[in-house]
Amino acid sequence: MDKFLNKLMESKWFVRGLALVLALLLYITAYIDQMGPASGAARDNTTTETIEDVPVVLYYDEENFVVTGAPQTVDVIVEGNSSLVKSAKNLRDFTVYLDLTKAEIGTQRVKFQIRDISDKLTVSIKPEAVNVNVQEKVTKEFTVDIQFNKALLEDGYQAEEPVIKPKKVKITGGKDVIDQINYVKAIVERNEVIDRTFTQKASVSVLDQNLNKLNVQVEPAEVEVTIPVKSPQKTVPVVIKQQGTPKEGVSIKNIEPAVREVVLYGRQSALDKISSIEIPVNVANISGDQELTIPITLGNGITAVTPEAINVKVTTETKETRTIKNVPVNYTGLSNQYALDFLDPDNGQVDIDVTGTPEVLQNINAASFNLTVNAEGLTEGEHELKIQAEGPDTIDWKLKRTTVKVKITAEG
Repeated sequence: MDKFLNKLMESKWFVRGLALVLALLLYITAYIDQMGPASGAARDNTTTETIEDVPVVLYYDEENFVVTGAPQTVDVIVEGNSSLVKSAKNLRDFTVYLDLTKAEIGTQRVKFQIRDISDKLTVSIKPEAVNVNVQEKVTKEFTVDIQFNKALLEDGYQAEEPVIKPKKVKITGGKDVIDQINYVKAIVERNEVIDRTFTQKASVSVLDQNLNKLNVQVEPAEVEVTIPVKSPQKTVPVVIKQQGTPKEGVSIKNIEPAVREVVLYGRQSALDKISSIEIPVNVANISGDQELTIPITLGNGITAVTPEAINVKVTTETKETRTIKNVPVNYTGLSNQYALDFLDPDNGQVDIDVTGTPEVLQNINAASFNLTVNAEGLTEGEHELKIQAEGPDTIDWKLKRTTVKVKITAEG
């Protein structure tokens, strides 16, 4: 037996035949493994899934060209072993791309390609191909215009020329798209009523003549916009109102404002109610000539005033006190059947202390005053009557006494 086997092994045809049989067995085994899904159990393990919104990568010369028309995402349909399908869907570690490295300027149809996905899966891409437009990349500078809803302005308010920083932007895109640019606008979006100057960021929109938004790159994409808002205004006179009493011995000669008028800004309804601006000047601590700055208080509905404060020059004079002696006291209302004699003072005269500037006091005398007592309805006897006095308002004055004693007697 051993000799027989040794002879077989020494036969080259036997060895070749044995090798062929082994090779066939290996082939059949591998084929069965590959065709395993065709069996009932394996067929049940096959599935199909659609992977949506798969990003598309574009390969092209980004420094010199611009590509438009390519979708940002596509759907990928995968079929095969459920575990492989599930892995592809969950991991999404494959790439869908358009190879435009050899594309020419103009419109062309290009098929989507995929890589880094198992070759045991059947893959299709929806859509399979797309029309793209390849154009020379162009960068141009454009002036930005401002757009905002002027209907939001408070009644009577006006928007002045806006200030834009920067005034110009650089726009990059395909040459054919750049040639379509008609409007470059920064749209200022606000909802509240506008009654004062404001500053905010605004996105830049690039539009064609039909106001369609163009697919371009803008640098910077936002600009800073300041819109000066001018409110209704009214010029009114300044009225000085002296408050308080200056220190003893000091007289306020004059209060002179640096400006005679101010400009008010605010709601028209509020401006219509104002005819002048009162400036209160407190002279309580004034001891000599002085300049003061008085801020202007804004009333309801007034948003601003120019100037915001007023300088006033206060001019003072030194006061002195003198006594005007023997000012006569007259009587009125006495019946003709009676006579009146003064008992105290017996001469019917009183003294008056007067205080003022020397310049004014030099013109003050007894004739500057009118002193009277009312004897109406009095009968015989002695009476104390209150003196009624009138005098100049350019000085301060005070009676040394405020009553007199008189005697009423019947005419003989």
